[in-house]
Amino acid sequence: MKIGRYRFAPPWWGLLLFAIAATLFSALGAWQIQRAHYKESLVAAQQAAREAGLTRMRPERAAAEGDARVSDLQYGRRYIAEGRYDGAHQILLRDQMHGQTVGYRVWTPLILDGGIRVMVDRGWVPDRERDTRPDPPAPVGPVRIQGFWRSFPQPPLQWGVQQACEARGWPRDLSYPGAATVRCQYEAPVVDGLLLLDPADPHGFVRDWDEDLVGLSPFGHYAYASQWFLAAVGAGVILVVVNLRRDGDA
Repeated sequence: MKIGRYRFAPPWWGLLLFAIAATLFSALGAWQIQRAHYKESLVAAQQAAREAGLTRMRPERAAAEGDARVSDLQYGRRYIAEGRYDGAHQILLRDQMHGQTVGYRVWTPLILDGGIRVMVDRGWVPDRERDTRPDPPAPVGPVRIQGFWRSFPQPPLQWGVQQACEARGWPRDLSYPGAATVRCQYEAPVVDGLLLLDPADPHGFVRDWDEDLVGLSPFGHYAYASQWFLAAVGAGVILVVVNLRRDGDA
């Protein structure tokens, strides 16, 4: 291809590498924009939840098999829940960092009236012995707790399918289980989501969360998206600079 006094003749493998890189960078940029839109919806939901204030959790409208979100539980809202902890059947969310230390997040089911379970995130504990899972204690008897409602956390990158449900003893050691995986551990109704235990509650562990459950802001995702799109443009610039020659140049 001639452009004035210049000739642009990249090799086929150079075009192939550019196509792969540009597609990858553009896809990552588009994904960041999708995340930004999702975070915008979370910010709006969180603001509405703050304005709604503290209320009692009543998930009686959950499906009998516990496989649906409860429409009256709002993301980011503070709830009061009453029931009994099932401390003998806890889930440990593995590979969770606190500072530079690896540990677990402790999810303890709270059994409400009627047998519906709500998973309560009681905080982080260190992994002191790599060969032995911790088994943090839970209060016995009726409890009344407060916390922030949120969906189950998602891994930064998702590979493959959801984990199979396997009986491997308690507490279960899982990595980012979804609602279906959590439910099958108990064979009983489990509400789709987590109650983050109030940091003032004495029966929890390390809890450094606050009411801001969004994480990276929408603006941050837009910033990352712009970087990925600029990387795609940069790949094109490199392709042109490397392969553009004056007519007559060797």
